[in-house]
Amino acid sequence: MVETASNSLLSSSTSDSSLSVQLHPLVLLTISDYITRHSVRQQEGPIIGAIIGQQNGRQITMEQAFQCKTKQDGDRIVVDDEWFAERLEQFKDVHKAPPLDLVAIFTLAPPSGPLPEHVPILQQLQHSYNDSLMLLLFHPQTILDGSLTGGKLPISIYETYYEPGSEGAEKGLQVDGWGMGRQLQMRFRQLPFEVETGEAEMIAVDFVAKGSGSATVQNSAAPPAKGKARAEESTSTDVQLSAEDEEVMSSLTAKYNAIKMLHQRINLIRAYLAELPPSYLTDASLPVGVSDPPLNHQLLRSISAMLARLPLLAPPTTQSSASTTIPATGIPQSSIATASNQEQSDVHLVSLLASITRSVAQAKEMGSKYSIVQKAKADKTHTGLMGRGSRGFDDYGADTDGHWATPTETPEFSGSL
Repeated sequence: MVETASNSLLSSSTSDSSLSVQLHPLVLLTISDYITRHSVRQQEGPIIGAIIGQQNGRQITMEQAFQCKTKQDGDRIVVDDEWFAERLEQFKDVHKAPPLDLVAIFTLAPPSGPLPEHVPILQQLQHSYNDSLMLLLFHPQTILDGSLTGGKLPISIYETYYEPGSEGAEKGLQVDGWGMGRQLQMRFRQLPFEVETGEAEMIAVDFVAKGSGSATVQNSAAPPAKGKARAEESTSTDVQLSAEDEEVMSSLTAKYNAIKMLHQRINLIRAYLAELPPSYLTDASLPVGVSDPPLNHQLLRSISAMLARLPLLAPPTTQSSASTTIPATGIPQSSIATASNQEQSDVHLVSLLASITRSVAQAKEMGSKYSIVQKAKADKTHTGLMGRGSRGFDDYGADTDGHWATPTETPEFSGSL
């Protein structure tokens, strides 16, 4: 709070604009990637980027981000106008449905808030693109000193507005050179924000997070010189891992970090219990205390939260029913093992039903084929009888001259007339 009060750019009044800011994870990934590359490559110059999104009334979304090219303009740093206009137009062409526009810029700053060198960049872009441009600040100092608590992000978002400047105010902080005179001074007010993400965006973020677990820095080798030279044997011991191996490494790294965190919290519990004064509950020789020792409620809440999550990692065994025991040994199974056995039984049942369905279909097909064969045999027998009658006998057993056939000539019709 002391650092915030000492920043002359921050407004002492709270924000009355009721703006609702929704920050998407892709913006955070872009900022993190930009800072990492800038640090690893040891590049010079400030880290400045633009954020595009939507503005629907008092609701603003920050969905995409990209880094900006800067240049020196006298004693201050500004954005390259021609380059920025072209890049912003390219992003607008890509993101047409829904249309995205410039809503903020991002840069680095201490936790105390904006710096004077941020003002010229904001004034430049506000004059050309958006009057209500916001400022997103990333605070690397909070990560280095480990001052972040409660899962907070090392960022803060500010809205800008103008108020009459004092006579002793710094001229570089006032609106000059943009057609508004020198009578106004830019001020900042911090805005609350919430992280918003979609299903497709969450899949992409999860994929990037898994791949970054095994990321390494590789320095490019110098190009070989022209001409003949003695071949040198490679002494590199680096092993190229496949995609499956990298996924396994990422999974093991995540498990290692989880176990490490659990170990640290268990050590914290042990240290807290060791520092408690002796009690008559554990030592009967001690007198009964009149007052209880002071309690650290925040630490106790953290311990309670950790103990509440332990059943998810190692569920208790249940012995209430015979279905939760192993028949061969009688050893009780955990709820996860019971659920796994139930799922396995369901899979076997579905497999048996599929086998029965196939058997019924095969039996039906066999019956159809048998019926076709029997019908073909019956048709063949009937056709043979009809052919014999056409060779000299009519349908009633008489020949072509009208004489009746004798029983020896037509044994098929003997006794039927």
